[in-house]
Amino acid sequence: MLRFLAVLLTVHLSGENSREWGEEKEDGVIYTVSLKKVRHQTTTTSLQKLTHGENWFQPLQWETMKLRTLKAGTVERLVENLAPEDVEDQDTNSMHLNVFLATYRAFTTADQVLDILFRRYKEYKECRRRGENGKDSRHDVCRIIQSVLCIWMDIYQDDFDEPPAYRLLHRVLEFAEAQMSDGELARQTRHKLDRLRRSQALKSQQKVSVPNGHHLTSSEDVLFIENSDPDQPLDFDTISVQTMADQLTYMDAELFKKVVPHHCLGSVWSRRDKKGKSTTDAPTVKATIAQFNAVSFLVIATILRNTCSSTEDRVRIIEKWVDIAQECRILKNFSSLKAIISGLQSNPIYRLSETWAAVSKEKSEEYEELCTIFSEENNQMTWREILVKEGTAKYADTSSTKVKHVRKESAQKIQAQRLSGVMQGTVPYLGTFLTDLMMLDTAMPDTVDTNLINFEKKKKEFEVLAQIQLLQKTAQNYNIVPEPSFKAWFDSVEHLRYEESYRLSCEVQPLSDSMSPPAQGSRKERSLRKRISRLFSTSDWETSSANSNTSQSEDRVSETSMPDSPDSLVPEKMSASSSSSSLTSLEMSTSPYKNYDSSSNCVIRVSLSGESDNIYKSVLLTHQDHTPGVIKSLMSKFNLDAEEAEEYKLVQKLPDGELQIPDHGNCFYAINQSVEPNFILRKKSEEGELHRKSKKRTTLRKLMEVVSTQT
Repeated sequence: MLRFLAVLLTVHLSGENSREWGEEKEDGVIYTVSLKKVRHQTTTTSLQKLTHGENWFQPLQWETMKLRTLKAGTVERLVENLAPEDVEDQDTNSMHLNVFLATYRAFTTADQVLDILFRRYKEYKECRRRGENGKDSRHDVCRIIQSVLCIWMDIYQDDFDEPPAYRLLHRVLEFAEAQMSDGELARQTRHKLDRLRRSQALKSQQKVSVPNGHHLTSSEDVLFIENSDPDQPLDFDTISVQTMADQLTYMDAELFKKVVPHHCLGSVWSRRDKKGKSTTDAPTVKATIAQFNAVSFLVIATILRNTCSSTEDRVRIIEKWVDIAQECRILKNFSSLKAIISGLQSNPIYRLSETWAAVSKEKSEEYEELCTIFSEENNQMTWREILVKEGTAKYADTSSTKVKHVRKESAQKIQAQRLSGVMQGTVPYLGTFLTDLMMLDTAMPDTVDTNLINFEKKKKEFEVLAQIQLLQKTAQNYNIVPEPSFKAWFDSVEHLRYEESYRLSCEVQPLSDSMSPPAQGSRKERSLRKRISRLFSTSDWETSSANSNTSQSEDRVSETSMPDSPDSLVPEKMSASSSSSSLTSLEMSTSPYKNYDSSSNCVIRVSLSGESDNIYKSVLLTHQDHTPGVIKSLMSKFNLDAEEAEEYKLVQKLPDGELQIPDHGNCFYAINQSVEPNFILRKKSEEGELHRKSKKRTTLRKLMEVVSTQT
């Protein structure tokens, strides 16, 4: 798994010394050609000359290497490039392998990949037998194919986990025994087959049924119910804040570690091209969403469970949930943190202005600061920055908090963790990655240039999947002991349908005569929910059983977290802008221009200064693109020397002037999305001339105004 990320980092770093030069097309494939600056390798002969004191001089220190990376191609050519005849650059070849294995399910099948690899192996084995080694015998295609199969089985074991027959593994085993003389692949395949069979047998032995109807199969889940004592049921009031945060983190971490990254791909998540498939297309994502929604439902149920409770009791429960959310923040469990916030921001809870008004100022400030973590401003920039800073760190960093008592208490707890040697993992809010992957899927076409698979799109998707895998590695750092009694209580809490929770909310604080129950969101929101929830569409939340422990109630993305509170109901101590959604938060931009349809991508039109506006280049801009890289890409498109990128700037055309994009800023967040995305690539040296022309036009306009007033 770490190798998976190391390749990505290596290619990114090597990209700093290379620049795009053009494209090359062959039958069924398009390559992007780049020139890479590498240090010249001194030959053995040259070193011998220097050793013997010969008058020898080597002025060449650097040389330029031509590299080709696959941009688009047919399935056949994509698979062939897993084991190319000539390996121009090992990092690039490794990158292609990892991108392909992470994303191939969107455009082909494992059987088809095996067919092509087996056929290619046989062809080159026959050529080698006849003495036809091809262009260069140094790179053995057969050996590379064998390595590809080993890596595939090692990293993506789930592709071959097909009990009880394990058909794909038997295909590999039969081929290895028949075609490969060294027996290494056959040995590894048999070992993998034995491990999967033992694992399946263990799961079958551990499968148990519990009273609420769930079937638990993992050893981690079984630990929750062993030795549990039904005579000592827990209650929300008796569970400590620390226990609640720890146990939620344990549950979230176990589910997150089981997430299969490619289940998060937009094509899988939205079920494109999978008509008629069951709702098990992305079971690991479904399980994570079910847990997220269960926590949000739990927040609502505990607050509204007894309408006869006093305001003080409800305030105490809300404040306890704020404390639990803060503990989740220290544990870096951003999934439950977001779920708790979503539950508190759901309409049935959010509308209780009298209750919120009684919440202490201290807790209100603490809650608002937690809400800002997932603010929708700048594409959740605050949350993304925290993830970059703390994602792989051993401990949380709460030093920037503005709430004094939180800063002090958090510092003490983190210091205690350091002294005791306890490290924390990270459980991210998965909705961020689902959003990014769906937007990529929407913004970039699946095929280009006469139906070739767009592999550039797969590379961008791979970058997101790599982040998920890295965080899954850090999630293993948690060392939390599960408590069976907590799991029993968690499953036993009755969740409420939307109508029921809203009715109870109105019993607590009645509507005024002029008010009517809020709608379930705008048409746009409902449409978006339907799209995101398509994978889990066996039942709607509105019609599901009141008990969340039934399978039906887990088959819909939560709608409780789509608050529609009118401004008049905003609590005095709370910010109206703090409301945000749960995993349904894949909001499209509200810009009137279709180029800004995505919250993390947009298409801009760029013309070159001094040329007609009708001649422009279209560029896909993502939330990760910075000005220097965008300018270099544009210069390549305009056939300009990218080495002179620092001499150019990017400006956006506005109705009343221009907006210069910061030289080293993030382009996506710097542009004005309220106007059409028309830009100009201009030399900085032209600024003085343009300023003089603008000054002349201004002077002329003023003279004309004077003349017109005098006449």
